Amino acid sequence: MRKRLVPTIIIIITIGIIGVLISGLSEKVSANPGDTAFDYTLKDMYGKEHKLSDSKGKIVVLNFFATWCQPCIDEAPELEAFGAEYKNAELFIIAKGETTKRMNKYIEESNSKLSYLLDTTEDVSKKYNVIGQPETIIIDENGIIVERFSGPTTKEHLIELIENIHNSQD
Repeated sequence: MRKRLVPTIIIIITIGIIGVLISGLSEKVSANPGDTAFDYTLKDMYGKEHKLSDSKGKIVVLNFFATWCQPCIDEAPELEAFGAEYKNAELFIIAKGETTKRMNKYIEESNSKLSYLLDTTEDVSKKYNVIGQPETIIIDENGIIVERFSGPTTKEHLIELIENIHNSQD
């Protein structure tokens, strides 16, 4: 029994060391205020591709959304008002894990006019470390994340945050 124990321990230690080395080599992911926003390419409801880098020079509001999320549905009128009235930022609703069919149904029922980007595989949500929804990330003109928060927001709150970004850059 002792003859088998030593090789087993050596194998376990070796596997552990390899695991630590591999995990140390993997890229650390962060999407917090102060970090550079990850570029992405997502299609909207009409199949047009949108890249975050296409919005360089503009403030961008990303709102992660799901049709089954009641707080998302409750927040939607505020986002609609923000999108319609506030022109100093681009608003993109990232439909997290949603299909085109479900989103079309939601848009039709809610008469939404917002830009929805389909993150069907949730790759973008994962890059941004989005676990729940609604979650909002605000990115400045230089592509730096300046705000991040979970839970519903209001038109006024978004405008206040964006105006604070403008004022801090003056």
